Amino acid sequence: MPNITTSGSDKLRVLLQWFADNKITYNDEAIQIVEQQNTASPLAASKGAASLSHGFGVVSLRKLVSEEPLVVIPKTAVISAATSALANIFIDADIGGNLALCITVMYEKSLGHESPWYGYLQSLPECADIPLLWDAQSRSWLKGTDVGEWIDRDQASLLEDFGVLQDLVAEYPMVFGGDCKWDCFESFLKVASLVSSRAFSVDVHRDNSMVPFADIFNHRTAKENVHIECEEMVCPVCGEAFGCEHMDALEELDNQEGASEDESESEGSDESGDDGESDEEYEEDDDEDGSDSENEDEPGEELPQLVDQMGNPVASELQQDEDVEMESVDGEHSDGSDSDDGKGDELVDTLEMTVFRPCKANTEVFNTYGEHGSAYLLHRYGFCDTKNPFDSVALSADSVMQAFTMSVSEQRAKDVSAVIRRFEDLFESRHRACGQDEDEEDEEEVHDHGHDEESDEDIQDAEDEEQEELADDENAPQFSIDAPGHPDLNLAALLVLGLADEAVFAKASQSEQVFRHYFPVIRRFWSMFQDELDNDTPVPAAFRKANQDGAVKKSTVGMVSNVVYRLAEARLQLLVDDSVLGEKPTADCDPLMASRWESAKMLRSNERKTLSQCIKTYKKIAAKLS
Repeated sequence: MPNITTSGSDKLRVLLQWFADNKITYNDEAIQIVEQQNTASPLAASKGAASLSHGFGVVSLRKLVSEEPLVVIPKTAVISAATSALANIFIDADIGGNLALCITVMYEKSLGHESPWYGYLQSLPECADIPLLWDAQSRSWLKGTDVGEWIDRDQASLLEDFGVLQDLVAEYPMVFGGDCKWDCFESFLKVASLVSSRAFSVDVHRDNSMVPFADIFNHRTAKENVHIECEEMVCPVCGEAFGCEHMDALEELDNQEGASEDESESEGSDESGDDGESDEEYEEDDDEDGSDSENEDEPGEELPQLVDQMGNPVASELQQDEDVEMESVDGEHSDGSDSDDGKGDELVDTLEMTVFRPCKANTEVFNTYGEHGSAYLLHRYGFCDTKNPFDSVALSADSVMQAFTMSVSEQRAKDVSAVIRRFEDLFESRHRACGQDEDEEDEEEVHDHGHDEESDEDIQDAEDEEQEELADDENAPQFSIDAPGHPDLNLAALLVLGLADEAVFAKASQSEQVFRHYFPVIRRFWSMFQDELDNDTPVPAAFRKANQDGAVKKSTVGMVSNVVYRLAEARLQLLVDDSVLGEKPTADCDPLMASRWESAKMLRSNERKTLSQCIKTYKKIAAKLS
């Protein structure tokens, strides 16, 4: 157990009182919020909190059993851009996502004690120690890693976001005042780090939000004790989960459309029906078939997105809930008197944290921030794990296209880029440790797109442009080597097709129906093949078991494996050796730098291990199957 105190600090006392005032409840006989004082402790390390003078966590007071409820958080207590006092400003300016949440948090912090969330905000650190905020020396330790590559991209993106904020401040000077340095990029980065490391996706209306109490639980990969649950499919306009005027209007519109369709079908059957049944019999059949479906709701049915996800201009939920004066976007006040009286006494939409995996008494209780590798965790949260089944090392689009150029031709690389663009929906990235969809083998919907005749010069220009866009597009499909040392399934399947002879490649790439059928089949083969290899099945036997339907030739797998291990070798060279780390800073003199050094060393070790295992495995496969 880390060196902790229970409720001695003023920050913790204020936070606990704020929880009580805002109806955030937890089982205080089962868990306790603790504050650790030693930043070198495991509690600090798991939170990425080495830069703080303190950090919070949750410990068990007794054994926790599966499905036991621990925490209930009303959604009115979360900080969301969609339900903030700035909501209609964001809509007018078309600002959403994490930028809108960053501005919302900065705005609430600028109000100081006047903010309804003051009790929560005062408990937060000034920033999270993510690599984006590291100094030049600390960043140098990340040279060659995925995180080192991502930092420059983040800096450019956040500078662009900061420019948007400056435009907003200039347009609404009466709103963006208070105790906040709106023109200070460093202040903006600090809040951005808090949002990056603490925000949760709540529902379709609120999107990413700051969720008090939920962000106190630290992360543990694949061994978490609790999960957070809530109703995600709420009204996208106002966020109401239990029915509202928007939902009523939508239901009425659906009923009207259904009635129109019934009338059209009835008219059609009157004109074409010749099987001898009377109109009365048709009406009776319709009544019997439709009576139940009209009165029953289908569970899990998603509502259409009526408006922008940010919703209509509304005052903050917490202010409505407390029935206090609320700040409108023009800086004036509204008393919120037109709210629905008594509504809060009925049903309250909440987030609930329940036990997912039992936990012993007197141990830390962990949540999960998702199935992410070490690089992602360090990049976004400021820490990484020693053993992470979701580890991966990114491969640049340029390196993958270069492999096709070297193995086949430059033209083949351009053709593959065009295929990726055309079937982009099939290349959704997903780590193999997360498991595959059971319905992946189902045939995809086929869309037949006609193409006008183009000149050879136009086609060549388009291919060159597509290849350049693929290398520069942040939203393009991402390829990687995944732990314990395999190419991601999309990359493996793409290599099978991209390295094929001209006739096979042309048939697969030019027919949408063929590609949408064959690509998932190849991907499924590689998933089974990799699973067999991880179970120590000999390479020839692993191939036979995975290829029972004869989808892939043995020589093809050998050829693909040869390219895979060479890609891994090239990526390993970029990682360079650990001499960039230099000597470890002493924790006594500089605990912050010591913690960063340890994180960088751990990330480098994890990435090197994944790449080295890939090289070893696929060299062996290439030798056995070529």
